[in-house]
Amino acid sequence: MLELVMMIPGVVGPRKGFSLIADNPYGSVMIWWLSFLIIPVVLGLLWTLWKKPRWRILAGLLMVPALFGFYARFIEPHRLVIAEHTVRICGEGLPGTLTAAVVSDMHSGLYSNSPSISRIVRTLNNQAPDFVLMPGDFTNFLAEKHMDRAMAPFMDLDMPAYAVLGNHDFGLPGHDVEERLQTALEKSGVTVLNPGSATFGAHGKYVRIVGMQDFYELKENRPDFSPDHGVSPLPTILLEHNPDLIKTGRTGPFDLFVAGHTHGGQILLPFITCTMTFACDTLRYGYEETPAGKLFVTSGTGMSGVPLRFGVPPKIDMVTMEIDRCRVDAIRNPMLAPNLPLNSPSMD
Repeated sequence: MLELVMMIPGVVGPRKGFSLIADNPYGSVMIWWLSFLIIPVVLGLLWTLWKKPRWRILAGLLMVPALFGFYARFIEPHRLVIAEHTVRICGEGLPGTLTAAVVSDMHSGLYSNSPSISRIVRTLNNQAPDFVLMPGDFTNFLAEKHMDRAMAPFMDLDMPAYAVLGNHDFGLPGHDVEERLQTALEKSGVTVLNPGSATFGAHGKYVRIVGMQDFYELKENRPDFSPDHGVSPLPTILLEHNPDLIKTGRTGPFDLFVAGHTHGGQILLPFITCTMTFACDTLRYGYEETPAGKLFVTSGTGMSGVPLRFGVPPKIDMVTMEIDRCRVDAIRNPMLAPNLPLNSPSMD
């Protein structure tokens, strides 16, 4: 039952705004240590089932949420799942395929019960994609003095990696580590496009990767922003932390929009997660052809709010892009649509 109560700031809070408990470092530390109490709770219930026949029915009923909490705290967050997807995009160059690994929301910092960056890098090297896309939220109250050491494992990547930063990285919530983080990532060989653009090519096929600042940062600091990249004959991948940007008409032209931010809901409860959190407002996880263009959202590997995952294990998505000289229609240029108000749900 304790674990179910602990979900409230992480699951209910985001719909209404920042949780006063989970979205500050002291509250997060308190939640982290309180989560260990599930161990004596489970042991106590097991002892009751064994030694107290009169209480077995009640203990059995309480064991269900207790085991749920134990799994969500100590087992699922440590998993690292590989998922494969195929997306067809248009552009010039040789027809064929390129594979991008998409990994996001690592949230290095307070919580240590998720896959480490070192483990993620080893897994990426084993999967051997052509390149890696990382749409932000590298940190979760990570002290600046630890930044270089935390990001150093990216030096061991065997392929190019491109990144943008997320709301946690520039201080919503927490403190702003944007400049320090960008320096640490670049020292480790990661190309940070925050904003910016780069061209990747392999096997005679090329893509343009355009990075944009986090949607919440744009809303706060540049409410009248407009994208500064134009149409390219190359297939264009738009890398942005928050998928909600796709609904504003301010993305500029793209062939595939890649984002993170939602954690796939992090704690996926039927009829609850999508109702009480923002995770499903645009796209909770996966690939969808939206009215504004093709969108892919990864569910990430880390956690914020509460150190729990359920039904959404840490995941690296392998996205195979089938590039063809197909027709490029107006959907590739969302700038043809009017700019929409910058209204977006609360942050994670």
